Amino acid sequence: MATYLSLPSAPIDPPRARPTGRETEFGRLVEGLERCTAGVGGVTALHGSVGSGRTELLYNFTDLAARQGVQVLLGTGSPLEREFPLGLARQLFQSADLDQSEAESAERLLAQGVAEGSGPAAADGGPGQLTQRTLEGLFGLVRRLAGRGPVLVAVDDRQDADPQSLEFLLYLVRRTRNAPVLTVLGSRETMTPPNPFFEVELARQPHHRQVRLELLPVAVVAELFRERLGNGAADRLAAEAHALTGGNPLLVHALMDDQERAGGTAGGLVVGEGYRRGLMHCLHRIDPLALRCARGVAVLGPGAGPELLAELLLLVPDSVTRALYLLNAAGLFRGDGFRHPTAGGDLLAAVRPSELAALHRRAGELLRRRGAAEQAVAEQFRAAEGHLRSPWAVPVAVPAEPADEAVPDPVPDPIDAAPASPFPSDQEEQQAQEIPPLPAGADRIECVPSLPGTVTDRASTVRHELRSIRYLYWHGRVTEGQDALARFEQAGADQDGAARLRSWLAYWYPGLRDGGSAGPDRTAYRADGLRLLEALLAGTVEPAEAVLRAEAVLRAGGLGGVPTDSLTAALTVLLYTDRADRAARWCDQVAERSGARGNPTLQAMFSALRAETALRLGDLRTADEQARAAFAQVRPESWGVAVGLPLSTLATARTARGRHQDAVHYLELAAPEGMELTPAGLHHRYARAGHLLATGRAEEALADYRGCGELMARWGVDHLPALAPWRIGAARAQLALGRPHAAAHLADQQLARLGPAGHARIRGLALRTRAAAGERAERTPLLERAVGLLEEAGAEHELAQALAELSEAHGTDGDPGRARETDRRLRGTPALSVVPDTEATSALEGLSEAERRVAELAARGLSNREVARKLYVTVSTVEQHLTRVYRKLGVRRRADLAQVVPAAGAGELTGARGTTGVA
Repeated sequence: MATYLSLPSAPIDPPRARPTGRETEFGRLVEGLERCTAGVGGVTALHGSVGSGRTELLYNFTDLAARQGVQVLLGTGSPLEREFPLGLARQLFQSADLDQSEAESAERLLAQGVAEGSGPAAADGGPGQLTQRTLEGLFGLVRRLAGRGPVLVAVDDRQDADPQSLEFLLYLVRRTRNAPVLTVLGSRETMTPPNPFFEVELARQPHHRQVRLELLPVAVVAELFRERLGNGAADRLAAEAHALTGGNPLLVHALMDDQERAGGTAGGLVVGEGYRRGLMHCLHRIDPLALRCARGVAVLGPGAGPELLAELLLLVPDSVTRALYLLNAAGLFRGDGFRHPTAGGDLLAAVRPSELAALHRRAGELLRRRGAAEQAVAEQFRAAEGHLRSPWAVPVAVPAEPADEAVPDPVPDPIDAAPASPFPSDQEEQQAQEIPPLPAGADRIECVPSLPGTVTDRASTVRHELRSIRYLYWHGRVTEGQDALARFEQAGADQDGAARLRSWLAYWYPGLRDGGSAGPDRTAYRADGLRLLEALLAGTVEPAEAVLRAEAVLRAGGLGGVPTDSLTAALTVLLYTDRADRAARWCDQVAERSGARGNPTLQAMFSALRAETALRLGDLRTADEQARAAFAQVRPESWGVAVGLPLSTLATARTARGRHQDAVHYLELAAPEGMELTPAGLHHRYARAGHLLATGRAEEALADYRGCGELMARWGVDHLPALAPWRIGAARAQLALGRPHAAAHLADQQLARLGPAGHARIRGLALRTRAAAGERAERTPLLERAVGLLEEAGAEHELAQALAELSEAHGTDGDPGRARETDRRLRGTPALSVVPDTEATSALEGLSEAERRVAELAARGLSNREVARKLYVTVSTVEQHLTRVYRKLGVRRRADLAQVVPAAGAGELTGARGTTGVA
């Protein structure tokens, strides 16, 4: 048993500057230090909201301890260093008074711990990543220091500490109950604990104490004003200052700075730059979801309520409720709004104009749907226009009333066999000059691409009016479209045309579809891709039959006489029944036979379909190229609400390739009004969730995935998981949040809803997720089944990810032979095999075989520890190889390797596995 130096119990001298209003909390820390000097250890958790003065209190306390001769080990967590194993522990030992041999021992143990913390367990986010030898060695150094005198281990912002350092701290506090070691762990309150295991284990320690910093009462605020500004100022201003700050110490001191800068304290309370900066500082340091909620309140104003805020921000109501609690607990909010009337405007001033315009437009649409006052709705749309004139806003002329004069019957046209679409056929392009002019004062609208729909009779005023109605919907002006369509149907000029438009709306606006409708009858969708797509969404045709009917439509298209939009709708049916492999066989044939080669808008449509098909098959480069080609052929503003389709494909492909800044660019482009009501909006939200998950924002990703599920349930399309497999995405988010049971439940739900056959890709993704959430014994068989299904579906990117995990599972099972065999299969997947260009080949010639293999794996996005595990070498060896690779290839960082090492370019595996599922 270790022996410690016994020190006589003695009272601690009072601090030189004990923080006003924190005497009680400071006294509790001092009590712990007194017990420590008497040889009794302890661990104190110091909690506080942002701006609570926690850091100042902790540093005042460490200064006091140091003056009393206590050895202080000090460290601070940081989000930028959370991925560095033992980064916080290194800070602690670097601040310790170690002799040379102890310092060398500490460095050796830390280096050893870094290698262990980068090992296989780290990939699963588990807490047990350091060996007993390393933990005991580091603890031995603290024990040696404690043998020379009492020790204070002080950590601030522990919520941002790396997991290996937290593991060491737990090891330490478990063994210092009867030692002169006091551990004080400061943390800022967040939406959810970043490491629940650590929090639970810490609270279980019998010598654990909690000290929480509450907001200051008005009497303490008055005392602070009195100390700094005098009795008169305290009497006049304290109550108002408390109302404005809620007792947040940072804001109270900022207000006092404003009074001093104002040059006098005789007048009323001055709210100046100090308070505004302090408030913005608090808001941007608080939890990201709370900041997002504050922005929503700034857009909608107080009194919006959690449900409306959640809908505006695309969050679940529970998250909004928790965020409002955090904002109130920090004194930044009073109830459901800011304490100062200018705070919302100050916060929104830092938001990008495009993002702010999108928020205001969405707020306007939500308020209009809820029947809010016209003035409130108009203010939101005016604010959107003032921040950024949206490129999607295309003016459309709609007659206020139906024409009174008689309208001739439309001229029959053999191609007019399916519901009309804004997307022009090749015949329409040739007849473009024959379109009658729009009413006086109206702007001309360019034709836009669409998946379902057909052409219009351009000689008829009625048909032209019907086309204008479609454009209203196409550009998201749903309320105006509904009114115009109702007037058109009431006039009864073209009942067939109105019915065709209703069928077109069944796809683009499924929320407008009559829930009781049985959908088109079987004879209607036998030769019409659009009606078949409508039936699939309505659930009146089985997916297996839908696949056969879609291919029959596509086969007939090869013989001619089938409208282009019927063909594209049939391709969409294949995608939504999880048969991207079959869609890929038809895409080029359909494009060639439909005459799209000479029509830019048709080419754009087929490029978008090719892009989405390639994405689902894991061909990320083709997906990226084809989606960009879609915008090269037709300007984004002409895509209307459908712009979300190629944008989501681009964002998902860039996320999967680790190009997160590019993905942000595409996701943050101003979305046209009403896009969230369409399948394109669903795809866009699903892509955003994947990006959030891949970049470590799992809580926000989970909210978006759940939002996708709620939307699909509302539309009655949750029977089609290939539309957006939100349960799988939500399960991966739950895994990232350390909730394997919730993840397993979601994966099991998805598997149960798939039925006994079909959906090979979705089934494979669900099994892969279930393996990650399950017990170790079931992981390998589940992954083997997932690999077989993904191989059957031709989903190369997901197959590569599953093979990588299966190789790791075999290694964990103690079967290196099968691990190497699986790794060879991984290297042979098309997702990892592309033909390098000339420049890349030349650059790679200077690498040795070992260097090239390391470079290829690193270019795929694997970490050094993952590369080491796959090549059966040490992390140090990988680091040495990469250093030489960087020098020979002339690159400075890992992110540049993907541009130089093409052998991994088409199938990069991001560090966040499984987070890049496609819609």
